[in-house]
Amino acid sequence: MSENVKITLNGKEIEVPADATIREAAKSQGIDIPTFCYDDRLKAYTSCFLCVVEVENARNMIPACSTTVTPGMVIRTDTEAIKTTRKMALDLLLSDHSGDCIAPCEDTCPSNIDIQGYIAHISNGNFPAAVKLIKERNPLPVICGRICPHPCESQCRRGLVDEPIAINPLKRFSSEYELEHGPFMPETKPDTGKKVAIVGGGPAGLSAAYYLRQEGHAVDIHEALPELGGMARYGIPRFRLPWDKMDKEISAIIGLGVNVHHNKSLGKDFTIDDLKKNGADAVLIAIGAHRAKKMMVENEDIPGVIGGIDFLRKVVLGEEVNVGKKVAVIGGGDTAMDCCRVAKRAGAEDVTLLYRRSQEEIPALQHEQDETIEEGVEFRLLTAPVEVLEENGKAKGLKVISMELGDPDESGRRRPKPVEGSEEDLEFDLIIAAIGQDPDVSCIEDEKEVPECTRWSTFVYDEKTMITSVEGVFTAGDCAFGPDTVIRAVSEGKQAAKAINLYFSGAKVELKKEYQISAGRLKDLDMADFSPRYVHQKRALETTHPADVRMAAGGYDAINVGIDEAQALAEAARCIECGCKARFDCDLRNYSSEYGIGDVKYKGDRRKYDVDTRHPLVSIEADKCITCACCVRVCSEARKISALSFVNRGFVTKIAPNFDDPLQNTDCDACGMCIDLCPTGTLAENTGKEYGPWVTDISISTCTSCPRGCAIKVHTKEGLITKVQSVDNDPINGAMICREGRFSNHLQDKAIELTDNELKEQLNNARNLLDDASKLAVIVSPKLTVETLFAAKSLCEEKNGTLYYIPGEKSEPNKFPFAKLKNSSNTALLNKMGAKAWDNASTDCILLVGAYLENKPKESVKVITMSNFKNGIAPDAQIPLADPLKSEGAVLTDEGYLAFLNTKLPVGKDLTPYTLLANLGGLNGFEDIASIRKQLAASVTELNGLLESGSDRLVKTNLTPEMIDVAPDCREVAFAKYCEGLGL
Repeated sequence: MSENVKITLNGKEIEVPADATIREAAKSQGIDIPTFCYDDRLKAYTSCFLCVVEVENARNMIPACSTTVTPGMVIRTDTEAIKTTRKMALDLLLSDHSGDCIAPCEDTCPSNIDIQGYIAHISNGNFPAAVKLIKERNPLPVICGRICPHPCESQCRRGLVDEPIAINPLKRFSSEYELEHGPFMPETKPDTGKKVAIVGGGPAGLSAAYYLRQEGHAVDIHEALPELGGMARYGIPRFRLPWDKMDKEISAIIGLGVNVHHNKSLGKDFTIDDLKKNGADAVLIAIGAHRAKKMMVENEDIPGVIGGIDFLRKVVLGEEVNVGKKVAVIGGGDTAMDCCRVAKRAGAEDVTLLYRRSQEEIPALQHEQDETIEEGVEFRLLTAPVEVLEENGKAKGLKVISMELGDPDESGRRRPKPVEGSEEDLEFDLIIAAIGQDPDVSCIEDEKEVPECTRWSTFVYDEKTMITSVEGVFTAGDCAFGPDTVIRAVSEGKQAAKAINLYFSGAKVELKKEYQISAGRLKDLDMADFSPRYVHQKRALETTHPADVRMAAGGYDAINVGIDEAQALAEAARCIECGCKARFDCDLRNYSSEYGIGDVKYKGDRRKYDVDTRHPLVSIEADKCITCACCVRVCSEARKISALSFVNRGFVTKIAPNFDDPLQNTDCDACGMCIDLCPTGTLAENTGKEYGPWVTDISISTCTSCPRGCAIKVHTKEGLITKVQSVDNDPINGAMICREGRFSNHLQDKAIELTDNELKEQLNNARNLLDDASKLAVIVSPKLTVETLFAAKSLCEEKNGTLYYIPGEKSEPNKFPFAKLKNSSNTALLNKMGAKAWDNASTDCILLVGAYLENKPKESVKVITMSNFKNGIAPDAQIPLADPLKSEGAVLTDEGYLAFLNTKLPVGKDLTPYTLLANLGGLNGFEDIASIRKQLAASVTELNGLLESGSDRLVKTNLTPEMIDVAPDCREVAFAKYCEGLGL
C-alpha cells in the first residue's frame, strides 16, 4: 500500500495516496472532474482535454486523469480559466457532432413533451405509462388532444417518408383511455409550509397548480368565472372540447389538494397585497387574455357589436345573445371559426366570415376552415370593415371595402391594401369582431406595487425566472406572452411552478434548458435520406362526422371520433425514432448543459455516415463519434478482441469494425462494453422503441449467467427492464459483463406467461403429481439463488425425493478475458445439501427447477417444470420461475462469495420461486425471504453472511468453492436460441 501525501485541493489541505492521480484525489473529495476518454477500466489516454486543472507553478493546464499527485501540490479545479478551456474543448467536439439529442417533434412542442417516449409506450400497449410520461410536461393532455394545433407534427421526419405521425390523435387516445380507466395521480411531497396564490384557473394556472402541489406547496386558485378552464372552457365550444372530459381532467388536478375560489376577481374582490397578507408566499398571475380587440372603426361600441371572445363566453354562461338572422364575423383565426359555428347553432340563418386577406393567408387550421364552410358559413375574402352602420342606436350592418394584397409584412403574409372606390354596405343583425384578444390588466391599477406592463397590455417578466417587476409575483400564460395556444400556456405554467419552487428553496431562480443539437429542420433535410428506408404507410385519421350530423340536436355533441386501440398501436409503430438513444445518459450533452454551451461556435463541414445496424445487438452511428477511443481501447486493451478500430485518417476518421466489415464477422462476442464506455451514443444497443429511451429507475444487482457474480446496473421503466449495463469499479471480473449478462433482458417478452386461472390449474396439477409420486427426483439449476435451492431441498425432504443437478461437458477455455464462465457452477452448497449428479436414475416423477432436460428417462415419467421457457421435454405441469432480473436472493460465486440480487420489479409475493416451491410441497416457514435465510443459515452455518449482508452486494462465505462442469439451464438455452435466431 502506498504512503499518503499532502496536497492542497481548491484551497483545502488533504491527504491522498501517493500514487493517486489528481482526478482520483478530487473524486475522493466529492469533486467530479469531467472527462470523455478516461475510464477506471482503462489506462489514461488524455485525448479529450476536458479534465484539465491548474497546478501551481505549472506552465500550462494539465490533465487530471493521467497526472499523479506530488507532495505539496496545489491544485485548482474550478477557476474561470479552467471553465473557459473546458468550454473550448466542448465547442470543438460539438463542431463535428451530428444527430438529434431529442426528437424534432419534442423540440418543436412548446412544452417539450417527450413525444418519442410516450409513443414508444403506446407502441408497447402501455397506455397508462404513456399518459404518465405526457403529464410530466403537460397535465392537460385530454384538452390538448382535442384542440392543440400540434406544431410537433410539422417537424415530424416521418413526413419525409410518407405522412407525419398522428401525434395529437395518439395523445388524445391514450389520455382518454386514462380517463376511462382512472386518472393518473402523481405523488405529492410532504407539505412544505409554503403557499402559492394563483390568480386565474385557466391552462397556465391549472398547470402551475399541478406541479406545485407535487412539490408539497399549498395552492389556492382564485378564478373570476364560475368554472375552471379559462379559454379552454369559455373560448372553445364544447362540440370541439366536451365539458365532461375537460371536467374529469381538471378534477384530477384539484384532487391533488388544490383549493379553489370561484367568482373571485383580482382588482374587484381582492388585491395582490391581500393575497400576501392572507399567507401567500408567492403569487402567480395567470389571468389569460379575455379582452376582445377593437376593430378600430367608427360606431363599434354600439349595441349589436360584440367581441369574439365575449360572444363565446356569454354563450357558455347562458347569457342572452340575440344573434338575429344575419351575422357577420370579422377575423380569420380559430376563434373566428368558432364564432361562426356557434352563431349557426344559436339560430342565425346566414353567417358570413369577413377576412381582409385571401383564404391562403387565413391563420385558422385548415380542418377548422373546412368544417366551418361545410356547416353553411359563407367566406367573404379580401374584405375589411370600415364603419358600423347604425339605426336607432343599434348596429344594422357594416360598411366594408375590398382589399388587394401587396408586399409581405413582418409576419410573412402579403399586406392587404384598400381598393379605392370599392366600399359597399352590408346588412347584419349582429357583428362579431373576432380579430384577437388582449389581457385585461386594469385589475392591477389599484395595487400598492403595480407590476410593470408592456404596451401590448402584457406583464413584463423574465422568461428565465417568470418573475414580474414585483418581488414574489410571478406570471404565466397569455397575460405574460400574449394570446397563444393552450399548450404554450401549459408550458409557461409548468415553468412558473419550477421557478416558484426554486424561489422557495432559496436557490437562484433561473430556468435552464438542456443542451441539444439537431440534424436540422424539415426544410433543410433531404427526402432521399429517409423515404427509401421505410415501408410507406398512411397515417391514422380521426373521423369527423358529416355536417348534418354535427348540427343535429342543437349541434353541441362531439363532432369527431378519435382513433381506436388498433389504430393507435399501428400508428405508434410508424414512428422512426429520431431522438438519440443515449439522450438521458450522454456525457457530451450533460457536460454541454453544465458548462452552458450554446449554438455551435466553430462551423464547417461535418462528417456524415449511415447508421450501421448490421449487427443485431449493437448499432454504430459514426457521425456522433468524438474519437475518444474508449470503445477501441476497451475492446483491445481489456477484452483483447480488437473488433473495433479507427478507420481512415484525419477529418474522415471514424469508428468501425476492421475493414468496415459487419461487426459479427469479427471476433466480437457482443459483450457491449463499447456501449457502456461510449460517452455520446455512437455505440448503442440496436433496439427499437420497445425499450424507450426513457428516464429509468436503476438498481445494482448480480448477473446469474455464470458463477462469476458480475455486478449489473438494471434499468427499469413502467414494468419493463429496458437496459442492463456494467458497473464501473466493481471488483469482480474487471467490472466487465458478457453478452448474456447484458442482453438477456431481451427474453422478457419471450417468457411463458400464465393467467391467474391457468397458474391455479397448473399448481393443482403439479401438487397432484407430487402426491402420487413414489420416487421423486428434484433437478435444479445450480445457478438458482441459495434461497430457492434451499426451498427445493426442503421440498425433497417433505416428499421423500432426491435432489439432483445436471452435470455437463467440459467447455474449452475462453478465448478472450472477462468472458462468461461457460458450463461451470459452484456446487458447494448443493453438495452440502446432499445433491447428486443426475444419472437418469429410476424415478416416476421429475420436478425440474430451472434445469433443462433433453430426454425423459422413461416415457411414463411425469414431469413438472418450473421455468419461463420451454424445456427439452414436454411437461405435465408448468410453473413459472421468476427471472433473476426480477428476483431477490443471493447466488454463490466462483470465489466463494454470496452475491446479492436486487430488483425494482419484484414478482408478486405468491410468485417467488421459494413461495411456489413451498406451495407445491406444503412447506411452512417460507413466507418471506428473511425467514428462509434464517433457516438456511441455521442449517448451513457457513452461510451466516446471509444475515449480515447489509447494503453490501458481496459477502464472503466459509464455503470452499467446488467448481464443476454443469449443463446449461433453461434460461441459458433460451438465450442461446435467441442469439442463434439473430444469426450470432
